[in-house]
Amino acid sequence: MTPEDTREQTLAAFFAEAVPPARDLGFQAVVAERVARRRAIATVVALMPWTIAAIALCWALGPLLAPVVLAFSQTLAPAVAILALTALGVWGSLAAGRRLAPV
Repeated sequence: MTPEDTREQTLAAFFAEAVPPARDLGFQAVVAERVARRRAIATVVALMPWTIAAIALCWALGPLLAPVVLAFSQTLAPAVAILALTALGVWGSLAAGRRLAPV
């Protein structure tokens, strides 16, 4: 065995170890989808008790707050309309500014 053969074998062994592992993009996509689905389901399940508690609280406080809401509804209706239109204008201006701004 010559020194060149030994060098060739050493280089071949080095490059054989340096080869990146094969990747299956389809498999990775399926696994990522399953992980995302499990996280989404876990999030929804974790929020269910809070949602039920909020619904029960609104149901319990509804009769108590109804007279207050009815009394202030005529007074607050113009203010709510003004705030809603202002928010719509600000949102539209921001959207137009983002769309028209140079990148």
